[in-house]
Amino acid sequence: SALLRRLLRAQEHFVPLREELEAVDEYLDIEKVRFGPALRIEKDIARDTLDIVVPSMLLQPLVENSIKHGLAKKLGEGVVVIRSRLSNGHVCIEVVDNGVGMAATRLDQRSRTGIGLRNVDERLRVIYGANYQLRLESLPGQGTCARVEIPELIVARNGAF
Repeated sequence: SALLRRLLRAQEHFVPLREELEAVDEYLDIEKVRFGPALRIEKDIARDTLDIVVPSMLLQPLVENSIKHGLAKKLGEGVVVIRSRLSNGHVCIEVVDNGVGMAATRLDQRSRTGIGLRNVDERLRVIYGANYQLRLESLPGQGTCARVEIPELIVARNGAF
């Protein structure tokens, strides 16, 4: 219900990364009920990225893809790792899973036809033009990494960027 309330009141196009992570946590609470102890979440979030401004609902589709396409068919424990770090004026955010992975041909097809990835890519393109990256890397049987790199923007005390 907290996730639904957040989505219904979400009119902000940008949020600090800390708020985006809170929204992802609400989504993951649902998935943890579904998967139980077979789903483990790890976070490696650099403190200096928590106030970086990101497009709202940026991470949820990436985490959802990790679970839906990577872990749902995996036997044994599934792990999703969410990482962030600053690098050369950009924030790099990764969603990595230890799921079933996919071959390069399937990865290329998924990046063109997947609704969630296509929506994230289109939003980033509209917002940042050519100044962003969304990359997928995957190995069959080992997992997938979705990596987003966007310019570093920080909310000032007066709420401006």
